[in-house]
Amino acid sequence: MLYPAISNIKKNKIIIKILLAASIYIALLLLLINFLANERLSWSLICVVGIIYVWITTLYSIYKKVNIAAHVMLQTICVSLLTIAIDYIIGYRGWSLEIAVPIIITIANVTLFVLTIVNRKRYLKYVIYELIIFIVSLIPMFLFFVGVIKSFVLVTISTSIAVVNFLLTIILCGKDVKDEVRRRFHI
Repeated sequence: MLYPAISNIKKNKIIIKILLAASIYIALLLLLINFLANERLSWSLICVVGIIYVWITTLYSIYKKVNIAAHVMLQTICVSLLTIAIDYIIGYRGWSLEIAVPIIITIANVTLFVLTIVNRKRYLKYVIYELIIFIVSLIPMFLFFVGVIKSFVLVTISTSIAVVNFLLTIILCGKDVKDEVRRRFHI
């Protein structure tokens, strides 16, 4: 009988530590070069934010045996924060909140809707993550109403898709969702 090859966990942790140290070294080096070049644009901060994003995604994927909805949620939040950070670093012009974040949220909601349809039996594993993404999806509309976001079109589209996705989830799996929320939050 053949058994799967088991990787050396200690060796993997050493490799991860070496790569993490190299990433920190590269980030510091980029910051130093940017500082010494005395440039107006802090391009090194964009690189550092990118390195942090890559490590969050990598470590989350390695150490957590997560379902796909959790990964969609993490990517939605991290990529949104990444685009906002890049927008602020290059001199805030609002494209991150008015264009990028609504598109990211729309993609996340469509992805979760497809997961619901394709894998309805395992859907209960996605419920909490979908609720979190729904709440995150409402943030751009809130920012529009308080005046932070000026463009109404993409924000309305992304929020509408989130609401429709949430309503379809309740219609398709309402009782199961209610039971899962009660179970998870001890209500």
